[in-house]
Amino acid sequence: MMDSVAAPRLIVEVRHGKLAGTKTVLDAGRALRVGRTDLADLVIAHDLGMSGVHFELQWDGARCALRDLQSQGGTRLGGQAVERGEVPHGGWVQAGETDFLVYVEGKTEAPADLLEGDELAREQARLLAAERALPSLRSLAGDKPLYAVLDMARDRRILGLVREHVEPHRSLYDGAQGELAEDVAPYLVGPMRRDSALLDRLVREGFGKRWGIYCTSDEKFVEVRRHFRRFLMVELDHTNEQVYFRFYDPGVARAFWPTCNAAQRAELYGTLGDLYVEGKDLSLLRLPR
Repeated sequence: MMDSVAAPRLIVEVRHGKLAGTKTVLDAGRALRVGRTDLADLVIAHDLGMSGVHFELQWDGARCALRDLQSQGGTRLGGQAVERGEVPHGGWVQAGETDFLVYVEGKTEAPADLLEGDELAREQARLLAAERALPSLRSLAGDKPLYAVLDMARDRRILGLVREHVEPHRSLYDGAQGELAEDVAPYLVGPMRRDSALLDRLVREGFGKRWGIYCTSDEKFVEVRRHFRRFLMVELDHTNEQVYFRFYDPGVARAFWPTCNAAQRAELYGTLGDLYVEGKDLSLLRLPR
């Protein structure tokens, strides 16, 4: 008898405000009530425009049904007021002053590239390198929480991947800058564990394409994000000009690291465990302290 395939989970992400980036995961056959009070499963206490229990999502493993729970301000799906509706993958729900995005875990398959000749050979070499790097990153994730800083400007596929998986992710930019640069900003993602489906997808699809860097840390997400935000802008010694520092680009990190003195490396490492980038030869390279 063939083993049945587990139904995918549903991911509900808070988009903006104090709880931005918060993800709630629903197994098939479960429901989620969202509202402002403890009567809800997902509590958005700071949103005074939301009812105590505002709306409900029901996930059967294939369809996500939305039901407004007689809220005062109503619930909007894709910008339209609804009492009931079906939320598609990537659907947008609004209640009070809060936006939510709804995703099916791992829904979108990697795009098929029609390659030949030298391009095909390079891609085959990249895939082999990714399969060599993946066990090492899984092992790291088994010992300590593993994070990634990913460059969304590299490929639109990256943001889609992180949204479709359960690990927290958040732009390193804040406020209006973060909203305007949402699709091209650097994002912190994690922590990822040894069995993370997201880690598998990131490595197999992106290793060798300069999608980002990896690090280990025992610190909480908010502290790791605060650490990396310190290096988004740097001052050039010879001109005192403030410039963006793309430390999360493996190519930049590889070139910059040998120029650092011990104090600079210690500052960049901070309380992190280890930093890893893809090497020029497509190896997994640890940046020395």
